[in-house]
Amino acid sequence: MITLIYSAIIPTILLMFWIYSRDKINPEPKQDVLRLYILGAIIVFPAGIIERHLLISKALNPNNDGLIPILITAFFIAGMVEEFLKAGIFQRGIYHHKEFDEPIDGIVYGVAIALGFAMVENVMYVTSYGLSVAFLRSVTAIPAHMFFGITMGYYFARAKFGLSSVYRAYLIPAFYHGIYDSFAMIDGFLGNVGLTIFLIYLIFLSTRYIQQLRHQAILY
Repeated sequence: MITLIYSAIIPTILLMFWIYSRDKINPEPKQDVLRLYILGAIIVFPAGIIERHLLISKALNPNNDGLIPILITAFFIAGMVEEFLKAGIFQRGIYHHKEFDEPIDGIVYGVAIALGFAMVENVMYVTSYGLSVAFLRSVTAIPAHMFFGITMGYYFARAKFGLSSVYRAYLIPAFYHGIYDSFAMIDGFLGNVGLTIFLIYLIFLSTRYIQQLRHQAILY
């Protein structure tokens, strides 16, 4: 059991260290990063309660077979609930904080929340389904949560410095999360190929976000 838990937690910690190291000019206080990581972990539980309630409501609909129910679950239950809760933690927990004073800080804090969430979710999956799930999720679900956190932090940073609307930090990660879950819920070749292509796209997009905000940090 201990091995399973370690296998679920370690990937999130390694990714958090990697993201933290991207902020080379003025690294964020470790206690703030840890606080948001813990808050991200805690909101797994209200997210689960809300999602379970919505899934039960959806199950009462007799027409819940096919692509439409998958899209509803992916975008409006998993994607919207989880990403809105994460963004709410960001906006209330760090957005107005004095330490959020450079654009790249948004990505560090956004990823802290996202990986805290991914850590608890991963422990639940791995302790339920075993070590093989730990490996699969370490290259799919955990990086995906990190990419959603990068996107959220990017748009919060743009809003903080007057370049965008704060609502994009809620809506765009939820949209990407919905796409990811849609492919993950589609069985067979199409789902696997779509998921792989989308993860590669998220890698390039996240790299661009980080590079852009690191460059802007030099200007502030």
